Amino acid sequence: MKEIVRGISESLGLEDKYIDKASNLENCLQIMIANLYPPCPQPELAMGLPAHSDHGLLTLLIQNDTVGLQVLHKDKWVNIHPIPNSFLANIGDHIEILSHGKYKSVLHRAVVNDRDVRISIALAHGPAADAAVSPAPMLLEDGQNPLAYRAMKYKEYVELQQSNKLDGKSCLEHIRNRGI
Repeated sequence: MKEIVRGISESLGLEDKYIDKASNLENCLQIMIANLYPPCPQPELAMGLPAHSDHGLLTLLIQNDTVGLQVLHKDKWVNIHPIPNSFLANIGDHIEILSHGKYKSVLHRAVVNDRDVRISIALAHGPAADAAVSPAPMLLEDGQNPLAYRAMKYKEYVELQQSNKLDGKSCLEHIRNRGI
């Protein structure tokens, strides 16, 4: 995970450990979520998980070979076919915040089917609970770009997300500065 974060830092023109330091990864918050989606007799009437983006920096997902993860791409839901023995990495909201929107968190959902059991395990990697995450000042082009997002402690962001129903990027919108 740290290598991916370092690569993202470098791709933004930041020092390789910028995100690591800014989010205090030595004390990061990691959450593991296990999901079981049994066959559903009427999949057109049910949703495994509604559309949402993940809090945190990155989510690593491992899943069985049953299709069920979809991402929104060009306003269409696209099935993500699992690759055996691999992890899928999703960009989280806090990479979008730190990168001042240069990277976008992935809007995704889980759908069910009427034939196969789907199992997934998500490992969400976030900043330290007390880290106040905001856009990297070096990405603001000498103050000409206003902050797209206000700073918020990661713990508060997770609490906000957990207190609401999953609804797209509603938590990210909550901290977006208006007028941008």
